[in-house]
Amino acid sequence: MGKYELDIEKYRKAVEKIIQRFANRGWEEIKIEEIWFETSIPVDILIEAFNAGVNIPPDVKLVTHKGNIIWKREE
Repeated sequence: MGKYELDIEKYRKAVEKIIQRFANRGWEEIKIEEIWFETSIPVDILIEAFNAGVNIPPDVKLVTHKGNIIWKREE
């Protein structure tokens, strides 16, 4: 990995951990801004982590950013 390359894997794991925490609280819809608030990871990196494939607990139905759907559980 080069000097300025992003290790998206560590961000993906951090996102998974906080989403699990939200799911444990009973949240079905999560906003990217809430993940940002808890982790301080910049929003663009959070979205990139989602694009890299984040494992979402079954209780979570929807992840949004500014009203746009980032991820939605298929029924």
